Amino acid sequence: MNNWHDIALSISVLAFNVALIPSLTGIQKPRMTTSVMTALFLVPEIIVFFSLNLWYSFAMALLNAIFWSILAYQRYVQVSNNKL
Repeated sequence: MNNWHDIALSISVLAFNVALIPSLTGIQKPRMTTSVMTALFLVPEIIVFFSLNLWYSFAMALLNAIFWSILAYQRYVQVSNNKL
């Protein structure tokens, strides 16, 4: 793959990361199972980007998985505090 592939892929994942910001900062959170499954489903993508030396895409996908993990944790805290 060429450098332009990395840039194109990373821009699309960056847009997805930006779209998650309202969920990260807002009160309502997605279900914990949705967040955990999405974070786990991103792991193969992260590995592929790493193995192909697509560093920008790797970084954006890793950040995306971290965001989904944070959302899962936030939902866990909400449920444990009964703040649904």
